[in-house]
Amino acid sequence: MSRKTGKVFLSYARSDRDPARKIGRQLREAGFEVWDPDTEILFGADWTADLKVALDSAGALIVFISPEGMASRSVSYEIEYALGARHLRGRLIPVVIRPTKDAPWILDSIGSVKYQSPGKTGRKIVDLLSQPRDAAEAKSRTL
Repeated sequence: MSRKTGKVFLSYARSDRDPARKIGRQLREAGFEVWDPDTEILFGADWTADLKVALDSAGALIVFISPEGMASRSVSYEIEYALGARHLRGRLIPVVIRPTKDAPWILDSIGSVKYQSPGKTGRKIVDLLSQPRDAAEAKSRTL
C-alpha cells in the first residue's frame, strides 16, 4: 500500500483506546494517514455517514482484538465490512491485545499480530502495510 493512498482505519473498543492510539501514532510517524473514529467523528456529526466514507476510502483496517473489542457492535460491523470489501483484501490486520475465544474464527485464517508494545507492534504493522498486498497476507500468517 502506498503511504500516500488510502487511510489506515483503526477499529477498537473504548477500553483499548490507549494501545490503539499509540499504534496510530507509530503509523503516522511512518508516513501513513490514520483514521481513528474516536478523534475523527465530531460531536453532533452524522457519524454513520462519516464512518461509511472512512471505511470506503480505507486502504487497510487494523482491528484490535480483546474481549471488549469482540463485544463491541461497532468493531463487529467494521470486521464484517472489511471481510467483504474488495479494496481491503489482504489489508485486514488483527492485533491481539488480549486473547479471547469470542473472536470470529475467520480471523485465525488471516493471521494476526500479537501486541507487544506500541513500538514493536507498530513496526510489524508498518512492515505488513509496506509490502505488496499478497506478501502482507502471507507474512501476517507467520507473525
